[in-house]
Amino acid sequence: MQTFRVLLENVPEHCDTYRAIVNEMTERVNTAPVRITYREQEENGYLLFYFQSWCESEYDAQTIDWARAFVALTLAEWVIQVKEPKIMEEMAADLLAVEQMESEWAEIFPYIQRMCQEVELDGGELLTATTRKANVYRNVFSYLEWERTINVLGFIRFRLQEHWNELFELVETGIDEYLEDKQYQEFVELLRYFIAVQETKQEIVHVVPSVDKPFHLYDKKGDRLWLEQLDTVLNMDEQKCRDEDYLVSALVTLAPESIVLHMASEKPGLAQTIRSIFDGRLITCHSCSLCLSERRVLDGNNPSKL
Repeated sequence: MQTFRVLLENVPEHCDTYRAIVNEMTERVNTAPVRITYREQEENGYLLFYFQSWCESEYDAQTIDWARAFVALTLAEWVIQVKEPKIMEEMAADLLAVEQMESEWAEIFPYIQRMCQEVELDGGELLTATTRKANVYRNVFSYLEWERTINVLGFIRFRLQEHWNELFELVETGIDEYLEDKQYQEFVELLRYFIAVQETKQEIVHVVPSVDKPFHLYDKKGDRLWLEQLDTVLNMDEQKCRDEDYLVSALVTLAPESIVLHMASEKPGLAQTIRSIFDGRLITCHSCSLCLSERRVLDGNNPSKL
């Protein structure tokens, strides 16, 4: 017979969740020929989960660790379900102002969750919830090789420091993404207001992806629109990653009544950016002669190609 003792703080919701995990694992995981049972009792402010296992025959090299693996699995699941969300919130509280935590946590948390679901680390490893659960499992499994009693609170605090350090980086990155998105949305709202009160300068501006530059701009007659300052910037190789920003700046300067984005299927992100700022002014084009021929430079002498 093997025995393992799991000591949890006697917090009803925490204990209820762990109990549900144990019962679900018991139904879902086939441990035969090893039989695992447990009972509960209160002990000095803790709730003790006392696990016992029997093997129908002699334990062998395979079955000897099944009970230990079962307990480690239940605790890894509990850490991910119960402790991670709470510790994420505590980490975020250390990084954010109190007012922001109180008013914006519901908006911030999905960003952190998304980061925790799948993040590529150095070397290409994906730090997913499954990977983190496996790391916790290995730590618990290793600990129970020499210890038959595990105080979960102490184990979490002292034995999972690397795990929490990795989680802190994910929380920090998630908050950064939230703040960047918030700043961008505020900027978009400002631009939309500015555009709404601005006098129209062009009836139509055609945005055409180009071979020699990220895009060319044309008016309704097919004449090339030149913005000297913008053109200089777009010739700088180091600025290529910010092409969309400069396109938006150009469109704000030109203040068109309508914007036609050609070959829009190739630039879904760009279409979404323009639409978010210029609202109903954007028209996406996929089927004109220019789009169908996939030409990248408009013939200014033949505006009918538009």
